[in-house]
Amino acid sequence: MRFKPLLIPMAVAGFAGLAAQSALAGPSGYPVVQSTPPVWGAGTFAVRVGAAYVDPDEDTVSNVTTSFLDDPTTEEVEEIPLDVGTFIDIDDDTSWFISATYVFLDHWAVELHYADDVSFEGSLFSDAFFDGEFIGEFTQDLGDFDTNYTKLFVDWYFLDPTCLWQPYVGLGAVYTDVDEDFIRPVFTNDNRWGAGKIGVGSDFSWAAQVGVDVVLGRESNWIVNASAMYLDASPDFSIGFDTETDIPGFDDPVVSSVRVRDADLDLDAWSFNLGIGYKFNF
Repeated sequence: MRFKPLLIPMAVAGFAGLAAQSALAGPSGYPVVQSTPPVWGAGTFAVRVGAAYVDPDEDTVSNVTTSFLDDPTTEEVEEIPLDVGTFIDIDDDTSWFISATYVFLDHWAVELHYADDVSFEGSLFSDAFFDGEFIGEFTQDLGDFDTNYTKLFVDWYFLDPTCLWQPYVGLGAVYTDVDEDFIRPVFTNDNRWGAGKIGVGSDFSWAAQVGVDVVLGRESNWIVNASAMYLDASPDFSIGFDTETDIPGFDDPVVSSVRVRDADLDLDAWSFNLGIGYKFNF
């Protein structure tokens, strides 16, 4: 009989629990599972800005121009080859980018990415061989190759749209645009300067990337983005200059004309990007 006072509050608690369970139950009587809303689902649109470090192949152009000269040390006409090698090196650079991504289906998105005014510093290296023997070399700064990259990707996000971390892979196309034509001094030899013409075109090729978008909270629209891209680019390249070379046995310097036409400027590059962005849904 001493337990009787406890039965009334226990009964009240039991009925309260049943009432709460009934309130959470669906039409079938089972509890309704509260789903987590997606943070990166279909209809999401995001814009990003940030920094891009672009590192192209070091040796972008390699060419050898051969001319034949009459050996002045013999009375007979004897042609000896003069080989002038031309090598163009391009350094890396850091610039800025802007991109926009639209998730058209869960896990799938289309992305437009633009990197502006990537200024690659170019250098010319040339060496000369007469009849197979080294006779001289020079290097010359060519200035900046101002380059713009426009990329279009289809990206696949392989985690659930509810995840705050959204890693992805992408495949697409890249349009590479370099300053078309400019004239720079391209050689010096014993304080003698000359001018040469350099022509660079544009190129349309393929690109691939891996990256991650990190949403900064379920109630936040801000994101952090990091990505690594491989950009295939080989725009047309032409260079022409005359170089004077002192050759043993010749009274005067020999002028050698170097002409490289319709070569490929190998600008295949890795681009490492870090930025912030803002997302919203339509």
